[in-house]
Amino acid sequence: MKQRNTWLSLCGATALLAACGATEEAREGARAREAEVVLPSEAKPVADTTSGGEAAREHDCGCRPPAFVADLTPGLEGTDVRSFIDLDGTPIVNGYNGGINTLWRLERRGGCGRWEAVLIKTGFGGLPLVFGSAVIGRTLYFAADDGGYGRELWKTDGTAEGTVLVKDIRPGPVGSELLRFITVGRTLYFVADDGEHGFELWKSDGTRNGTRLVEDIYPGAGSGFPDFLTAVDSRTLFFTADDGTHGREPWRSDGTRAGTRLIEDVYPGAASSGSNVPLFYRLTGRQFLFVADDGSHGPELWTTDGTPGGTRLVEDIYPGPMGSGIGLLTLAVVDGLLYFGADDGEHGLELWKSDGTARGTRLVEDILPGPLGSAPFFLLPVGTDQVFFDANDGIHGREPWRGEDSSRHTLLLADVWPGVDSGVGPGVTADDKVYFFGRNPTYGHELWVTDGTRSGTHLVKDINPGPESAFPGDPNTPYAVGSGLVFNAFEPVHGDELWWTDGTPAGTRMADLYEGTANSYPYGFTRVGDQVFFTAEDGVHGREPWALPVACFPDVED
Repeated sequence: MKQRNTWLSLCGATALLAACGATEEAREGARAREAEVVLPSEAKPVADTTSGGEAAREHDCGCRPPAFVADLTPGLEGTDVRSFIDLDGTPIVNGYNGGINTLWRLERRGGCGRWEAVLIKTGFGGLPLVFGSAVIGRTLYFAADDGGYGRELWKTDGTAEGTVLVKDIRPGPVGSELLRFITVGRTLYFVADDGEHGFELWKSDGTRNGTRLVEDIYPGAGSGFPDFLTAVDSRTLFFTADDGTHGREPWRSDGTRAGTRLIEDVYPGAASSGSNVPLFYRLTGRQFLFVADDGSHGPELWTTDGTPGGTRLVEDIYPGPMGSGIGLLTLAVVDGLLYFGADDGEHGLELWKSDGTARGTRLVEDILPGPLGSAPFFLLPVGTDQVFFDANDGIHGREPWRGEDSSRHTLLLADVWPGVDSGVGPGVTADDKVYFFGRNPTYGHELWVTDGTRSGTHLVKDINPGPESAFPGDPNTPYAVGSGLVFNAFEPVHGDELWWTDGTPAGTRMADLYEGTANSYPYGFTRVGDQVFFTAEDGVHGREPWALPVACFPDVED
């Protein structure tokens, strides 16, 4: 049986608030209709003894239409693909059906766009498997419940015989309910409850004897509950925890009991210093910035190198106990500087930057003069030394802006929705570009791109022509590949389908995976090797895995 997929290259606007004319649209439509291709829906496996990386190079066939990968659950029901994982170049799929999680390995067989799914293990309980950042070499660690041990630590090398329980941390059917996976060097760290010490920091080298409690931070059955685990180097991690005496504070560990200790009691006593932004942001080397409240200055910017002497308040931006209102959506590290939104009590919430010193922490620009502030959000790096964000200057509404470490400070990139109405939403960084979702009365809600200049900020394509929107609701999370983007979008002829772009109209394409006006609704984009995997519905197999070559995107690194 063969599956037909329409692979389209469509015309769109090429400059700020400019669109193609009807004649060009007609020409593009004709070219699109000529671009129909036929792809096999089922691949016949052949002998292949190469490794994942070698196979990828052997079968590098350039940019081709997306390929149906495997019918994991035959029939129209399809598979709830919960995640794709990169196991040293081998795609691993966590599928879910009938209350059961299953692990599969995808193998390329015999040519371009031909795949076979190899069952690794099934029978895990209904909660999603926990992976996190848990690949070390050729081993993937995960938390799963096989119905006998409860939710415990497992590992796989991608084979059935290599998929085994590492340790039954909490003996019996309850399970240790592992959380917060992170790899530091060759060691896996996580949080688990062994039924005796509460939720505490554990580590594993992949063996039963090498899987053990690091430290009972909150002695007894109470939980220290380590959170926001952050790798510092190949041996050390920072995290926050509550020892029952000092409240929730910053900690460090090298994996030993003696080397696991409180960095600093920022808020003295049992009160917690943790604010709503306890994440650690690396500036350079071992210098990290975080937001904390010491009880006197309110939530403000702090710095730490993991030692008490190197942990201090950077600057009391809003003098007094109020705090400057630094929020989770207002932080981005660019070229050794932390950009963030803060309110100093005089200028309102505006864009600030810091190099980790009091002298180097300052307001970038008062975009909306007065106490209200422009409220910068969704900060993203663009290029090597610029930051992209959206802000409201009181004249143009909430629109895309650029900031940089220079005398030029900030720049309004485009008035996407002319006038005081707001026209911009969240974005994603793709090498030296930022793609974002913009809205205006002429084109509706569509995809835009910027390189940090006004001339380089424009509508990528009016995918759903006219004032109707390609993204009628909140968009799914797009996925950057090189300086390109893969995403899903809607237009009435083909429905909600797979799109990818290099940021130009000619390089913006669509594949009609579910032919006609029905929706394939692709999502879950993940790059593994030379393919971007995702899940989609084609009307024949139900929702199953698909793959698009990364050769379809510009500036992709191996």
